[in-house]
Amino acid sequence: MNIITCITTLEQLVQGFLIFRILPLFALKRDGKLWDIIIYISCTTCANMIIFPNDFFNITIDFLWFTALMLIAFKGSAWQKLAAVAVLYPLIISQNFLVMDIFGVIGYRLGWTKTIDLFCTIADPVLHLLIWYSIYKLFEKYLKEAQKLFDDKIWMLLDMICLASFVCITTCIYFSPKQTWKIWPAAFSCFATNSGCIILAKYFVTGIKQDLERRNLILKKSYYEELEQNQTEIRRLRHDMNNHLSTIQSLFLAGNQDEAKDYLKEIEEELTVRNRVFCKNSIVNAVLNSKYNLALKQGIDCFFHIELDKLTGIDAISLCCLFSNTLDNAIEASLKIPDPKDRQMSVKARVTEQGYFTYEIKNAKNNRITEQNGQMKSDKEDGASHGFGLTNVREMVEKYNGTLDISYTEDTFTVTVLIRNA
Repeated sequence: MNIITCITTLEQLVQGFLIFRILPLFALKRDGKLWDIIIYISCTTCANMIIFPNDFFNITIDFLWFTALMLIAFKGSAWQKLAAVAVLYPLIISQNFLVMDIFGVIGYRLGWTKTIDLFCTIADPVLHLLIWYSIYKLFEKYLKEAQKLFDDKIWMLLDMICLASFVCITTCIYFSPKQTWKIWPAAFSCFATNSGCIILAKYFVTGIKQDLERRNLILKKSYYEELEQNQTEIRRLRHDMNNHLSTIQSLFLAGNQDEAKDYLKEIEEELTVRNRVFCKNSIVNAVLNSKYNLALKQGIDCFFHIELDKLTGIDAISLCCLFSNTLDNAIEASLKIPDPKDRQMSVKARVTEQGYFTYEIKNAKNNRITEQNGQMKSDKEDGASHGFGLTNVREMVEKYNGTLDISYTEDTFTVTVLIRNA
């Protein structure tokens, strides 16, 4: 029996380890070995908690423990962490109740002989282990990319879908009939519902990726159109080069050296290639060039310092969302300054040695900032249809569990973002 006890204990520890591996698919664990130990012990305990018919105490304790674990030991939005509870908690209690009840019925029907008792003692944890391994492989396949792509709205939708099975299985066990086998269909349907939600999440991921690819293509199209425009201008200037050289020669021969120098300066400015290389990512570079050129045309003094070579934890579309929305806001605010000499804007982005992506954009302003319910309110006439730029940025930062800081004075406005590059 000591060998049997060791085997069943080992299987229970493996069950806890599988749940330990599943939870980070929903939200990132807090850093530190202590948190790993707390999470693993909690996973092992919750996974192996015995659920009896009419078991109000264990079901409630299991739920409160699991919820507290997700809220305290993991990072991310509350909806994201509660999704793990909504999906996994019904699976835990339904299978714990179902497996124990099935083996109880088998033992009762066949008689609790030593052989039957030994069979149930070994088969119970083995069946649990097979179920959790299947759940782990399913979740790993369909939830791997959800953490980075899902926003709070999708996590909330997943919570609402799983709420039905949550209420169903807890109510059935709270008020179990004498013939407990009548609850089995509810337990099986709970498995089907929550497993189906994970498969449905995969379709959400696919849809989001397709939308990102579409935006990617639009940005690439903008990039190549701008590149083609630059090439066309260069070809036109080369074609006219003979005329320019002839004009310069005439000015020098006539002794008009100052006019010749001014003419050369104009040509130099016109020949300057508009497509600058801010970073190696062609899509992000296209956005930066577009906004930079727009700012220069409006007489805004710009300073761009971009170092993204070591950035691996944020996709190009999210970066474009960050840069384009904040740059649009900065340009709009700068244009409200009457004197072009006072229009200034600086953009800094880099990856620190500590492994963080930092972004800061600061612009001059003279408009009044209005806040409503913690949100910046647009001062445009049709403000109801505007003001979403910073909201989009905030959602992007939340998706990567970063921090967003907005500060302003009477004449400056600053947005600062910090995201872990992982």
